[in-house]
Amino acid sequence: MKKNEKGFIAISIIYSIFILFIMILIALMFSYISDRRSSNRIKDDIKNQFSIGTPSIIYSQNGSETKASNFTVRITATKGKFALGTIKYMWSTTQTGTPTTVVENNANVSISLTAGYQPGDYYLISQACDINGNCTTLISKRFVLGS
Repeated sequence: MKKNEKGFIAISIIYSIFILFIMILIALMFSYISDRRSSNRIKDDIKNQFSIGTPSIIYSQNGSETKASNFTVRITATKGKFALGTIKYMWSTTQTGTPTTVVENNANVSISLTAGYQPGDYYLISQACDINGNCTTLISKRFVLGS
């Protein structure tokens, strides 16, 4: 073996170890970035589930100026997957009142002449509260009940 070959082998081994070190470093860096992204995603999901603020309420039908003998409205409340508490509703002839009937989220609520309601103008009033007691009340536009 020539004198120069030993040096070449030693340098080759050093370069191989250096390249292996760089590859491990790159793998660790990508792993860290991936973990960081996952961590941020989970943190954002948790923040959305228990976010500060009040719930939102949406009606599938918000009032009707066309007279009808019955109406059915879906009440949908949103405020994170785990942060939503109770949802209550009531039908009222005025735009005031405190809802007392508890329903599940995405519940259909109805009003009809056959259920004993008198012809006239009615408003759907609903209230959604989160687990911290923050509540939102929504009053619908007018529903004209009649035959």
